[in-house]
Amino acid sequence: MNTFVLLQVSEQVAIKSADIASKDPHGIIISGVSVSVVFAALVILFFAYTFIGKLSSGQIKTPKLKLPSFRRKAVKPAGEPTSEEAAAIAMALEKEYGGETYAAIGLALHQYLSDMVHDNESYIITIRRK
Repeated sequence: MNTFVLLQVSEQVAIKSADIASKDPHGIIISGVSVSVVFAALVILFFAYTFIGKLSSGQIKTPKLKLPSFRRKAVKPAGEPTSEEAAAIAMALEKEYGGETYAAIGLALHQYLSDMVHDNESYIITIRRK
C-alpha cells in the first residue's frame, strides 16, 4: 500500500476519533452499542442452537414433503409370495447353492444351540506384579 494512502486513512481515522471523542467523552455510547450487539448475538445463537437441538432430537416434527406424481414409483405391497414364486425361488437357490450351504447352516445352528461356540470363561482378571 502507498504511504500517501496510509497517511490519508490514518488522518481520516484521527478526525473521526476526535469527532466521536467530542460527542461521547466517557465512551458510554460505544460501550452500550458494543454490549448490546454482543448480547443480541448471544440471544440469537441461543435460540438457533435450541431450535437445532429440538429438531434433531425429534421434539419438533417436520412436515413430510410430497413428491410430484411423475417421481413416484409404483411399489408392490409386501406380502407372501404365491406358490409359483416360492417354487421358482426354491429352484433357483437349489441350483445356485447346492447342499453344502444347507450343511454349513445346519452345523452352525447345531453348535450354537448346544453352546459349543464359545469357551467357558471365568471372567476373573488377575494382574500379577513383577
